[in-house]
This record gives sequence, structure tokens and C-alpha cells, in this order.
Amino acid sequence: MKKKDPKADAKGDRKGRSIKDKGQKKSGRLAETLYNCPYLIAVSVTAILVMIRSDQIGVKAIAREFQGAAERIESCVSAETGGPNMENPDPVPDREAAAAETDSMEIDPENTDSINQNEGTCKDEKDETTNDKELNNDNADGEDTAGDPENSTENTGNIGKSEIDSEKDTPKGVTRFELYAPQEIDSYYYSDAGKVALTTEYPYAKENISYFNDAAFLGDSRTLGISDYAGLDEADFYCENGMTIYKILEPEGVTYQKTGDKVDLSQVLKQKRYGKIYIMLGMNELGYGNTAMYLEQYRAVVEQIKEWQPGAVIYIMANLHVSREMNNLQTEFNNININDKNAAAALLANGTDVFYLDANPLFTDAEGFLDSELTFDGVHLYAKHYDVWRDFLMEHAVQTGDAAGEDAAQPEGAGGEDAAPTRDAAGEDTVQTGGAAGEDTVQPGAAGPTGENL
Repeated sequence: MKKKDPKADAKGDRKGRSIKDKGQKKSGRLAETLYNCPYLIAVSVTAILVMIRSDQIGVKAIAREFQGAAERIESCVSAETGGPNMENPDPVPDREAAAAETDSMEIDPENTDSINQNEGTCKDEKDETTNDKELNNDNADGEDTAGDPENSTENTGNIGKSEIDSEKDTPKGVTRFELYAPQEIDSYYYSDAGKVALTTEYPYAKENISYFNDAAFLGDSRTLGISDYAGLDEADFYCENGMTIYKILEPEGVTYQKTGDKVDLSQVLKQKRYGKIYIMLGMNELGYGNTAMYLEQYRAVVEQIKEWQPGAVIYIMANLHVSREMNNLQTEFNNININDKNAAAALLANGTDVFYLDANPLFTDAEGFLDSELTFDGVHLYAKHYDVWRDFLMEHAVQTGDAAGEDAAQPEGAGGEDAAPTRDAAGEDTVQTGGAAGEDTVQPGAAGPTGENL
């Protein structure tokens, strides 16, 4: 038996221990490196997570590439054998078919039967159809809309042929706006509307003075001028200096110009029936509240009048601009504010029983200022120019089905004989002074250029 060499065994043991020691030293250096470099650990962990979760460069991407290669191979095999590839049909034809199907779908007429002409309030009816659902939607809830007078919509929901023909022949007005670049205004009371409201487009009739026999005019000192100098003697005027949209229906009352007495207009409108009602208010509101409040109150007044006066045509009359001399951008008394109020009020015109009339083009210059030759104070017209305003109103008459007012009750508080309107010699330029009786009510907020209410 061969004897073991002790020297060789010792040498082998030393060699094994040396290799083990070197391995331990390498592991120790690696552990020390990782311990001293946490950033390296974070980078490594992040790389691993990216490889696992990433759709572009990770495991999923590799799997997707293999899957794509397998599908291409299968597609080639299928093409060679003439069989269809049922596992992976081309998605493009599906999208094209879907697009073709969408194009061929019938468009809902409810979404295409009108074009908005005044920012959500006045709609221009363009399509003529007999679709019951569409027409019932058009006539539901009493929406305020304005349609094209040449293209009105028939209502075929359970009504007779004669009513259909009548509905078809009824025109609807359109209120449009001219846009312009607005100025930056730093004011609580108003902003620059950036648009000018135009008279409601409608096939108006030209009438004579008798058209106003059943008309009521509500307003401030400008309306008072129409009462005094336009020659509309048979119409009823409820107006006075300082009147506002906030006060017109209040129990404190407004002056009835035929008698000079204060009357509660809300009671009058409940008792007496009118065929036409003209409203012009806004000058004394220029510095009282803001335009949003003005519109809200104006809407409430119009809706209340419509409730008390069913069937009456309501005309919203634009406030006249002021002259260049009276246009003061340092205060609220200026044409930008007036236009802001006018544009807001015009939103209430629906082209059926509420219309917007703007007489400003008759009296303003090319820059929109009240012509200084037509006014004695930059705000009110000379007496001899009110006939132009009267003619404008007669040329913008909406014909109604019945006449009203002849057998109506006398307004509350208006007893006795009718007082003759205060007038001057025809053709002379005179200063309009206001109501026939009582003192002007003081209105907080904007006042006229001389400190007086308008």
C-alpha cells in the first residue's frame, strides 16, 4: 500500500485554504462596495423592474416580438395553403367598416334643426320637418328662441291640418349681434360686451298711429319724451325721471302720464289688457348693481308681464347712447356701459312675443355717439326729433290676432278726465322737463351728467 506524502497533503490544504480565502475576500469586497454605494443598488433594482414591467424594452417587449414573429410565420404558412388567418385578422378593415357605418348613420334632427344666433337665447330655425319628436322638443317648456322668418317649423303633434298650416306660416324673429374687439374695463358695474345688439329681424308691418291705441310704454325720462312729443296720444305711458327696472313694478308706483297720478303698475297690468308693451329702462341702472343683476331683473319683469298680459307683444327698446361730450369713461355714465346693458336686454328677445328694437342708428354718428345737433343736453333729444322715433316704431310693428284695450278697465288711481300731454309749439327745440306731477324719485347709483336722474 502506497504511503501518503504528508508534504503533498499540507500543500493541498494550503492551496484550498488560499482559494477559499480569496473567495471570501472577493465576496467581502463586493459586499463592501454594495454597502458603500446604495446608488448602485437603486440603479440595479430599477433596471430589473424596468425589464419586467416595460412594454418597450422589457420582458413584455421580448414576448411581443416572439409572438409577432410566430404570427407572421403562421400567416405565411396560411397564405401558402390558401386558408384564412382566423387568429389575427387585419384590424384596418374593421376601422374602415366602422367609419363607413358611422357615416351612414342617420343624424338626429334635434341636434341640427337650429343655429344659435345670439349666444344661446335666440335660435335661427333652418330646417323644416314633420318629425314629431323634434317639434315637440321645439315647443316644450316655452323656451325663448328666435327663428328665421322664412323657415319656421311645423308642429305635427296631434293637431289638425289647419293648425299645422297656421304654425308653418307664423314667422319667428332673429336677434343678431355685431362683434367687435372689446376694451379692458376695470369696473364692478359693467364690462365691454364686445358686441352690439341689432334690431330683431322680422317681417314687420308698417302701421299708423292707431296701432298704439292698445299700447303701454314703460320707462324713464327718455320714454317721457316720447309721451310728450311723439304724438302717441292714445297710448298709455307709465314713466318718470329716475325710473329703473328694479322699481317699475314696485307698490310705490310710477306716474301715469294721462293723469299725473302715481299708480301701482302691477295692479294696472292685472286689470287692464294691452296688445303691445314697450319697455325702455337702463340709464338709471348704469351705476346701480352690475349688468348681470340688470339682466336678471329685466328677465323677471318681462316674465311677470307675460303672465299678466298673455298674448301681448313686448318690445324691448334699446337705451339711446349719449353724446361725445357726455361720454365719461372715468365714471359709469358712458356708451360702453349703455351698450353692455342693451346687449344684455337683447338676449330676452325670442322673436315670437318679445322683440328688440334699436333706434340708435337714427340718432348717432359714425362713432356711435348721440349726434350733438339732435340733443340739448347730450342725453335727451330735441322735441322736434321724436317724430323720427315714432315713425321707427310704426315701421316695426308686429301684427297681433286681436285688438285689446278698448273695453279695459281704467288704471287704478287714474280717475277723472285724461290730462292733455304737455307739448310745445311744433317744430321748436324745447327742453324736456319730466313728469306732470309729483317729485322725481331718487334712485341710488348712476345719475345724469348734471346730478339729476334720467
